Amino acid sequence: MLEAQIVPEVNVLIAVAKWLHLKGWQIERVSMPHGRGIDSVINRKKLEAELSSAGIPINNIKFMQAGEDIRARQGNNLWKIECKCLGSGKRTTNKNHFDRAVASVVSYYTQKEGLRLGLALPDSEEYEKFLRDKLPQALREAIELWIFLYASKDEVYEFAPNEAIPV
Repeated sequence: MLEAQIVPEVNVLIAVAKWLHLKGWQIERVSMPHGRGIDSVINRKKLEAELSSAGIPINNIKFMQAGEDIRARQGNNLWKIECKCLGSGKRTTNKNHFDRAVASVVSYYTQKEGLRLGLALPDSEEYEKFLRDKLPQALREAIELWIFLYASKDEVYEFAPNEAIPV
């Protein structure tokens, strides 16, 4: 795991969208990060510029204020992915982010066939304990939950539901 550093949610979102595109998925919608201290206009410009430079068509992407952070499709298969940041706050704040992210992902489980769920987090010690202690392998397998660990702008590690996460 990497040392703890501030990682904005938009960075995680961009990296996972690029990963999906490289794997042949079409990005259908993106829920823009919002909240205290987040400039939605700057984030959207950054997202559009990064996706465009990666060859991802942005004209067909619906930009939303709520829902899963990324929805992507490949034929009849659908991804619903929740992305989280890593702030400079207390460990309890990051625990709250993690708990809310897991709750959100579980709420996206709306069908059994053709659905893949994803939880995307910065690769850091801040989330290491939570992944190990609060996200049982049995749950990940039951709901087809993939884990994405954001390492850098162009580096995301993905773990299938049946794969152990090296934490």
